[in-house]
Amino acid sequence: VTATPDAGYELAYITVDGERIPGTSFTMPAHDVTVSAVFTRGEGFADVAPGSWYYDAVEFVRARGLMDGVSETEFAPDATMTRAMVWAILGRLDGEEISGSGWLEAARAWALESGVSDGTEPNAAVTREQLVTMLYCFADEPATAADLNGYSDGGAVSDLARDAFAWAIEHIIITGVDDDTLAPQSTATRAQCAAILMRFTQL
Repeated sequence: VTATPDAGYELAYITVDGERIPGTSFTMPAHDVTVSAVFTRGEGFADVAPGSWYYDAVEFVRARGLMDGVSETEFAPDATMTRAMVWAILGRLDGEEISGSGWLEAARAWALESGVSDGTEPNAAVTREQLVTMLYCFADEPATAADLNGYSDGGAVSDLARDAFAWAIEHIIITGVDDDTLAPQSTATRAQCAAILMRFTQL
């Protein structure tokens, strides 16, 4: 199998059963495997350097149409995400067409109908616990046996977000900002959101 990009695109990487492999081709084995190729536009974002911790995640979400740059040349990895932006991303994951000038109201309507959010404060920066709670609701609130006792600020996680945060930690969808700190009330940057979305969609 050789991955050949369309004009103006280049191959970012190939995965086999979820594992990234080197090169631009893959020899199929005798047994069934799932092979995926991720393509990106030939020119990357000027502020997303190859080798940065979020590079692969940004390319992943861009290739799938989940997140765009703030311009043709910039992604703004350190900028915050709003709650409405997360609704829009999850709506697209759910197959909704959310784009154009009416994207915010379309995203809010989808979030309310799906139960992912209450639709309030669309322009507020999304916090880490709000982000994982939306993902948890989108995933139909799966059971988790994990807890937050190993984190110094585990008690700062809101009651409504505790199961969601424990689930996200259990599945390494989100990690602590260091070994024992979750920072649940801190806002999530665009780079962090890209990484979290990549891990979530690869579950």
